[in-house]
Amino acid sequence: MLKNYFVTAIRHLRRSAQTSLLNIVGLSIGMACCLLILLYVLHETSYDKHHHNSKRTFRVLTIDEALGVSSNLVGITLPALAPTMQDELPEVEKTVRINSNGRTMLQHKDKKFFAENLLYVEDGFFDVFNYQLIEGDENTAFEKPYTAVMTEAMAKKTFGDIATAMGKSFRMNDDNDYEIVGIMADSDLPTHLTMDVMVAMVAAESDTSLMQYLNSWNNISMSSYAVLNDASSEEAVEAKMEEIIRAHEVGSNFKVTLQPLADTHLKSEGVLFDGMNNNKGSLDYVFSLGAVAIFVIIIAAFNFMNLTTARSAKRAREVGIRKVLGSRRGELIFQHLSEAILMCLFSMIIALLTVGIVDSFVELPINGTALNFIFSSPLIVGGIIIFVLLLGILAGIYPAFMLTAFQPTQVLKGKFATSRKGAALRRILVVSQFAVSIVMIIGALTVYNQLDYIKSKNKGFDEEQVLQFRFNNREMSEKGEEFLTALKAYPEISDIGRASSLPGQGFGRTRVIPEGYTSDDDPWIYSIMSCDEQFIPTMKMEILEGRNFSKDFQTDEDAAMILNQAAASSFDWENPVGKKVNIGQTEYTVVGLVQDFHFASMRHKIEPLVIVNNPSPNRVVAKVATNGMENTLAKIEETWKEVYPTDPFEYTFFDEEFAQLYENEVHFSKLITGFAWLAVFIACLGLFGLAAFIAEQRTREIGIRKVLGSSIPRIILMLSTEFMKLVLIANLLAWPLAYWLTSNWLENFEYRTILTPTVFVVAAVLAAAIALFTISFHSIRAALLNPVDCLRDE
Repeated sequence: MLKNYFVTAIRHLRRSAQTSLLNIVGLSIGMACCLLILLYVLHETSYDKHHHNSKRTFRVLTIDEALGVSSNLVGITLPALAPTMQDELPEVEKTVRINSNGRTMLQHKDKKFFAENLLYVEDGFFDVFNYQLIEGDENTAFEKPYTAVMTEAMAKKTFGDIATAMGKSFRMNDDNDYEIVGIMADSDLPTHLTMDVMVAMVAAESDTSLMQYLNSWNNISMSSYAVLNDASSEEAVEAKMEEIIRAHEVGSNFKVTLQPLADTHLKSEGVLFDGMNNNKGSLDYVFSLGAVAIFVIIIAAFNFMNLTTARSAKRAREVGIRKVLGSRRGELIFQHLSEAILMCLFSMIIALLTVGIVDSFVELPINGTALNFIFSSPLIVGGIIIFVLLLGILAGIYPAFMLTAFQPTQVLKGKFATSRKGAALRRILVVSQFAVSIVMIIGALTVYNQLDYIKSKNKGFDEEQVLQFRFNNREMSEKGEEFLTALKAYPEISDIGRASSLPGQGFGRTRVIPEGYTSDDDPWIYSIMSCDEQFIPTMKMEILEGRNFSKDFQTDEDAAMILNQAAASSFDWENPVGKKVNIGQTEYTVVGLVQDFHFASMRHKIEPLVIVNNPSPNRVVAKVATNGMENTLAKIEETWKEVYPTDPFEYTFFDEEFAQLYENEVHFSKLITGFAWLAVFIACLGLFGLAAFIAEQRTREIGIRKVLGSSIPRIILMLSTEFMKLVLIANLLAWPLAYWLTSNWLENFEYRTILTPTVFVVAAVLAAAIALFTISFHSIRAALLNPVDCLRDE
């Protein structure tokens, strides 16, 4: 019996080759898209879950409620808080502190090289994070000062061999020597911690400054983690943490909270000073792509159901004959359902092969190949099997039950073919497909418009053709003027300036006391940077009032300050020039007001910023001419080697580095746009097949109309009008949902584009044009048929 069903199913697929091909292609593309998105979602949601205590591990965050702060959640906290929690709170099993030093220059003998992600960590790191040492002892790795652990890849890159790396030492920033006491195994498991070198954060007996820093309650600067005995005690621990910091007279504007370790990657978009969490993702984007996967598979499934339902009418007589010959209704239902499931199975096999092919061209965020990852997970395999069965049942259940419900005499007379229920279902499915497609088109257009807005918006500075260099140690900084003097002689370089940090790289924060306030008032915490007198002109920032820093004023270096507009507004100063601002024990005079510029993502409001004068900070920016860039870089490198013969020459383009702030948005835009057009393509496949079916059904009617004098354009219009009405209805249904979704997404940005009706009109026109183009082939073909052939069709 099963063999008979299988043979019948294969014959039916061969007889309806065009419909079967459209069904399988559309469904397999939809399935492949969903599998790819599934791999991405699984990767994004698996960060830091491999640590053995991940469910009980939390990151300590600080809430800064001071005046002038708009983004008040920061990824660092008080250095002394973590050990105090471990000593005084019975709910806390273990704590560990980490500090990121970022990109750091190291030296072994005469060779200088960079560690891209150097961390300071303290003893107990391997108790909280279960990374494995392939050389050395995890229990003692960070007990002594001036010791370090390298990753396997870093050790091979630096020393060529892991075994020879153990016991060797390197110098950091031309300061102290660190002995390598461990080699950590490389890991591809997703984690928010990125590292290649870790040095012990232990104070030597003579290092009183580090000892004071580690015991400090006066600054917010340390990344800290705590393992609780029971994850459910999170709220109780937070309350006790609040008591601890109040007992140590920490400012009332600071509060502390715990963030589950598993949330660090996806739920830290609003967290500033989050240096170690460089590759953080977005929970909104994960949900959005999950919704895209659901939308795509809905379109593919509806497409499959639509064509299956439409073509089932041609099998009505087959069902009638089988019933006359004694087939029971249950057997006929099973036959139709098994055929639908078989087609779904074929589609899934093709989808899996497609994912395997794509995997060889696209770097997916998984360990190993995509197919190995899928088949190694019983959950994924089980989900695929359930999905194939459910989709096959949904696609085949309507025609199976409707066809087999008719009496044989009625079916043989063709009653099913004239059923209005089948036509109504097909219309509903077409409207649903195009409604979802239009929502995705509007979403893609909105994301594109927001990115275009970000790129074109005046950021308050000119990032084009700006090279940046970094002096990585004291010796390089001391020779900085020599290097800059040489560069200023190049005609290709128009301006050169120096700053402590650049927009997009993060500024520090400091407490300020403006004129008219005292230290007893609510604290004002502002972002702060320092620069020389050439930085603002080099970046083409605009001084709105007052003046820039100048060497003509001897007091500028020690007592001059420039405010941005946000800072002046927060003080309610209409004329800020000449006002006084205290930072610590130093009183500064405001000499200028600079136009607001974006120094963080446009998701965040521009915060108040104070700029102080420093003639020799460690970052250099140079404005270079567009023409002859290769020759200019070669000349700069030659000068670099003359001034710094032992230091590697490195530079970056500022606009490229600043653009990394929106790397997630760019990646998301590409994904959403690609999947949107794939969804439209799948919907068009179904529309193409459905148009062919309807044209075939109405062949005799077309012949009669042509005999009675209907013109070809009139017949084309008749066949197209019904579908265009469905697309219009789809637009009316899609617009409210699309507006709600895109409005919510745009609210994540403090600075955003306006959602105009143009986006909706463009999406509607695109959908209508694509639908018209899709059905025009069959409409024109049917209209051009010879009336004699049309009337002979029956």
